[in-house]
Amino acid sequence: MRTISWKLLAALSASVGFAAVADTASGYKGIAWGTPCAEAVQKMEAKGFVFDRKDKIGVPGQARSPQESQLFLPNGGRASCASEESDLLLDTKQANPYVEVAAASGDITVTLLCRDQKFVGARLETPVRSTVAAAMLARAAGAAVRTVRADTCDRRSWKCTADHSLLLPRGDAVRYLERPVRSSRDYAGQEPPHIRYWILAQTEDRALQTASLACTSKRLAADGLEKQRIENGNRAAVQ
Repeated sequence: MRTISWKLLAALSASVGFAAVADTASGYKGIAWGTPCAEAVQKMEAKGFVFDRKDKIGVPGQARSPQESQLFLPNGGRASCASEESDLLLDTKQANPYVEVAAASGDITVTLLCRDQKFVGARLETPVRSTVAAAMLARAAGAAVRTVRADTCDRRSWKCTADHSLLLPRGDAVRYLERPVRSSRDYAGQEPPHIRYWILAQTEDRALQTASLACTSKRLAADGLEKQRIENGNRAAVQ
């Protein structure tokens, strides 16, 4: 068993070992944030990664943003918007503004995130049943600044099966970790959940925060108007 584990560690080092180094410099794995998406994919391919569905690069409106708003909203995110709402307030004005291009490396999938044809982030993920790979991702993520526990999350817009952590920043990247709270044994006969490690450009994270906060403010204002409308109706009925 020890031999298998060490072989797997060696196989995965190419996909995870770069994380700690890449995060201390500008961009990700030597690729600057804002690089044209097609060029970012080519640079990753030059490093040995093989991406599927590269035809998606030029097609807009494929994926939603990383939904980590509960980690930066001051009230803990109880009134936060779902990502499909806040994404409309980004400068791209799209409900699904992201393009995702993935490459498998050992048990880990590396996905480049692009918006408006620019490279803005990466996601590394693996099923929790891949214990060695999952441990490597958690180790690469490192210390957390803040964690939203699964049992305290807002079920309207949050997957409550995982803890979500804002990690210490590295270089010009903002980092998050989504870690399921149940073991792979709890998912017998089901597709196991993934541990996900997000690395985003600071500018992209800031844009997501701004859009989410604006969306939340609109929701709170609308809720306030609705509450006032009901109160006025009740008052009119009894006076």
